[in-house]
Amino acid sequence: MTTTDTAAASDSSPTALEEAVTSTDPNTLSRVWGLGGMTSVLLGAVAGLLVGFERLDLASADVFSSADEVFQFWSAHRVALVLLGVLPALMGLATTVVPRQCGGSLLFPRAAALACWTWLIGAGMTIAGFLADGGLGTPGGAGQRQATALTLMGLLLVIGGLLLASVCVMTTIVSGRAAGTGLRDLPFTAWTTLVAATVWTGMLPVLAANAVLAYVDLRGRPAIRYGAEDAIWEQLSWMFTHPAIYVLALPALGIALDVLARATGVTQSNRDVLLVATAAFGFLSFGAFAQTFFDTPGTPIREEALSVVAAFAIVPVALAILGGVADTLRRGASNLGSKPPADAVVALLAVLLVVVGTVVGAVHVIAPLELLGTAVEGANFTLVVGAAVLGVGAGFHHWGDDIVGPGARPGLFLLGGLALALGVVLSGVTDLISGLLDQNDFTGVTLAAAGHPESGVDALNLVSMVGSLAAVAGLVVWMIAGTLHMVTARKDAA
Repeated sequence: MTTTDTAAASDSSPTALEEAVTSTDPNTLSRVWGLGGMTSVLLGAVAGLLVGFERLDLASADVFSSADEVFQFWSAHRVALVLLGVLPALMGLATTVVPRQCGGSLLFPRAAALACWTWLIGAGMTIAGFLADGGLGTPGGAGQRQATALTLMGLLLVIGGLLLASVCVMTTIVSGRAAGTGLRDLPFTAWTTLVAATVWTGMLPVLAANAVLAYVDLRGRPAIRYGAEDAIWEQLSWMFTHPAIYVLALPALGIALDVLARATGVTQSNRDVLLVATAAFGFLSFGAFAQTFFDTPGTPIREEALSVVAAFAIVPVALAILGGVADTLRRGASNLGSKPPADAVVALLAVLLVVVGTVVGAVHVIAPLELLGTAVEGANFTLVVGAAVLGVGAGFHHWGDDIVGPGARPGLFLLGGLALALGVVLSGVTDLISGLLDQNDFTGVTLAAAGHPESGVDALNLVSMVGSLAAVAGLVVWMIAGTLHMVTARKDAA
């Protein structure tokens, strides 16, 4: 080959972007899912921090120009964390880790690639809709109609991508396992992913149907009911509250069980009990029924027996999983040494926060306390989703060398994880106390309705804002650690 031919061959080689866009390699898809998801988690945390600054003075709008803008960022915070952040990040792990645990390869790799890029395009449209003063409607009706329609279309693409990815992962687990490997033999990450994906495929189509109703009505002149700006969020909010958010934490529990088993060098002695408990945790998380928008007058769905029993039933299930974790740590404590692995520490924190989150969720459905709609709901969201983020982070650190290549930064990862956990605890606990003092979760038209300034929770709002700041700092440290990891791996590969 001549020098000219060599140069031509070099020029025709695909760029990193071209390779990523056209690749069906699970590791490449995992990096796209993971980077996009964790970036969205960071953006969602920043949006929550800005709302926290606004809540320092609920009598006036200091950070934003109106209560409607506060609501847009408040709702963007939850959408970014759940549908644009934690769920796709979990898909990133499921795409590459789960097939290995099953002893096979990812089935339908082209469909998995389509799912990844469909989600990413939808996420971009959703974020653009929020930034263009649209979002998922506003209580005061001051949002931009076209931007709201763009947000809904983006959300539908996001849901479509997540659904298709869930089907690929489920099919891989059910039909792509190595010969002789039964479902009972699966590692906990694969098992909990199967249960969670089953629940997602039941809930996400319902969420998509809600979004379609809102979009079709919104495009009419004028909106009749579903597309009215003050009604859109209520039709979708069930995805971001009890019990639906618990399913986000389920794969995090599976990751924690696998990480801690690896760190301690022992297998769980009560494996079958944990398999049943994690399955029960997942199916108790099905939340498509808990739609307050369709309440029958006099019988609110979230006060009915099904919702209340599920809220309390999930607590002993979470405690059973915690008991399995504690037993593993007890039997393998001697193998941990004086300096436990960073991923094991973060994974344990995730499990503890899940348990606390389920307890808060049970407390807030006790009818005499009248906590529905208060900041206790925000505390439940923060604790559970924060636990899910910690679990995802532990998973990416644990399997990072397989996904990216060698070069992990355990010190930076542990520092970021501790900062994130501290922020989640500060925000969650102070919001819990504020809710008990009658501060609302933000559902009102005015700033005062978002928090009742006269309730005397100003100091608690300050602590909650500090917690949000710590969480953002922890996520930034994680992003730095992840970037350094990828740079190191690329250099070693070159």
